[in-house]
Amino acid sequence: MIENIILFILFLGILIFVHELGHFIFAKILKVDVEEFALGFPPRLISKKINETVYSLNLIFFGGYVKLRGEDNVEDPYGFLNQPAYKKILITLGGVIFNLIFAYFLFSIGYLYGLPEFAGRISNITVVQVFKDSPAEKADIKIGDVILYFKYKNKLIEIIGILRGKEKLEVKLVPEIKDSIGPLGIAFSSIKLEKKPFPSNFYYGLIKTYEVTKNLIFAFKEFFVRLFKEIRVAKEVVGPLGIYDIYTQMRTLGISYILHFMALISLNLVLINILPFPALDGGRFIVYFGELITGKRIPFKIENLINIIGVTILLILALIITVKDIYYKIK
Repeated sequence: MIENIILFILFLGILIFVHELGHFIFAKILKVDVEEFALGFPPRLISKKINETVYSLNLIFFGGYVKLRGEDNVEDPYGFLNQPAYKKILITLGGVIFNLIFAYFLFSIGYLYGLPEFAGRISNITVVQVFKDSPAEKADIKIGDVILYFKYKNKLIEIIGILRGKEKLEVKLVPEIKDSIGPLGIAFSSIKLEKKPFPSNFYYGLIKTYEVTKNLIFAFKEFFVRLFKEIRVAKEVVGPLGIYDIYTQMRTLGISYILHFMALISLNLVLINILPFPALDGGRFIVYFGELITGKRIPFKIENLINIIGVTILLILALIITVKDIYYKIK
């Protein structure tokens, strides 16, 4: 348990580090001073100053930031706020660009080990989703379990034979009709581990990144459309606890599934951060792009107020999602 938690914190830390590194690298390339490069939020645990930048590791680990010179001081002529609009745009998008590149790198390396893909034929029937409060969840069926056979009683599935890693198990469950999730409460598909030799793995990694990004964009669009039609779809959103549950299941399946999962999370971070919402990279991009087109800058007080409102909303949403995760975990 402790080992899983430590590795999961490292897992999230890598993704956060990559995102903040993008902002940092673009700032350095564009000659904008960085005052602090931090993983986590204060209180500060350790720090070291090199040249003009303080590098710090903080206690509240779920996050990170890059503090740029003059990002909250409009009077500083060399600060971030007084930089040309194109520099502000590139630094703002640096995080999502690096998350996108990182996902591509993970997919490419994953192909060397074997990346999980749909087989296109009926073999290796693998559980790809376990619904909350379903018979499958109650029977402790996990994502990644390979279904070997079904045993029936009165024409209803009563026992499922599964392969979990190298262990063969029989799981007993009671089918139920619940909403639209089916009597078992699982989704499964035919999955195989696809390998590609070096260096063609980098080409296939590019194709994979494009296809997954395209599918995620479509999924995001469908999610927001459904959100306005049926509020209960918000239950599908998970926070760190929900991601941890999926991570622990993926970890039992091996490095291929971990690389694939990390790449998916990295691409999700790209799409979430690029949303045109205040305090997110996408919201800041809209402001600076407007500045680039019009040649006029939004007054700092207004921009700052918009960001404060955005951060407040995001913190409230994060709290709600975390409480929801805890509720369904102990329910």
